[in-house]
Amino acid sequence: MSVATVPTGLTRGIDATRLALAAAGPIAIGGVLALRAGDPSPLAATPAIVFGIAAATCPALYIAIAATKQAPTLAGVVRALGTSFGAFGIALAGLVLPALFLSLSSTSEITTFAVCSVVLGGAAVLAMVRLAGELAPKTFMGGLVCFVWAAATLGIAGRLWFDLAAEVLL
Repeated sequence: MSVATVPTGLTRGIDATRLALAAAGPIAIGGVLALRAGDPSPLAATPAIVFGIAAATCPALYIAIAATKQAPTLAGVVRALGTSFGAFGIALAGLVLPALFLSLSSTSEITTFAVCSVVLGGAAVLAMVRLAGELAPKTFMGGLVCFVWAAATLGIAGRLWFDLAAEVLL
């Protein structure tokens, strides 16, 4: 396969700035939660949830796509994951300050939980849509694999996030 026949999403390099935003974003959202709760544990727990779940579930996504006989190269998957993490970081960078404002100006800790949940969940969904676009499944089964993986990953991460937020806020 020559470079001319490789899909566009797989030819771009991984942008270090976007990856830095992807690393800093969960820390910042954890900081919003920590600031409101008066407990520093979300500063470390939020990125642990985000990157731990990704590390645990991404191999399953690759294996499931390979089972459909449509797997891109491993390098292509790594680039697609880097691009989707970059999209996650960009989304979080734009949403951290509004989340901080809404959290600190609210009289209820439930608002902090809701706002931070929507910000993290929204950024994660955008990143998963970007990942599916980068992997570009060619059949219904490939698309279904991406959808089921995204739903399971969001469910697991959401449960861990809810447990963390409930522990420090409620």
